Amino acid sequence: MKENMKNGNSPLVFFSVTTFLVGQLMGLISFIFFPYNPNNHFLIYPSIYPPKWVFIIVWLILYPCMGLSIGYIYKLRKQVDISGVLIAYIIMLTANLMFLPIMNLSKGNPGIMTFMDFSGMISALLFSWLCFKYSKTAFYWSLPLSIWMPITFIIKVALWTMN
Repeated sequence: MKENMKNGNSPLVFFSVTTFLVGQLMGLISFIFFPYNPNNHFLIYPSIYPPKWVFIIVWLILYPCMGLSIGYIYKLRKQVDISGVLIAYIIMLTANLMFLPIMNLSKGNPGIMTFMDFSGMISALLFSWLCFKYSKTAFYWSLPLSIWMPITFIIKVALWTMN
């Protein structure tokens, strides 16, 4: 019985940990190879713009949640075709991983960041919708991302309009 429970949860652990580690590794690589110096680009930040550490904490939560949601979908692979939602996950994760390098290379251009957050919001909502079609549990784990992306999009729109 414990063996089955352990094997049943292994996709959850794998996807949660892997998504988290890949996200963190990409952040590290981004700042090593594409350093961003905020002193080179002066932005006027709106009052709703949170401190930078908020973004770090949010993504420390979001990556494992994304992994858990796709882990629950993956557990259904023998019952239904999950290729569409897996492709959506890979596209969404790839876009998320490209955010920091693009932000750093563009020197924090508010227009570019707003466009990327808009794309992220659409892909997060699509991913949550696909999760909902397969598994309510997967959908619930996808909700933090689908809630965060519209918030960060609004923050970036405010940043863009002030600069």
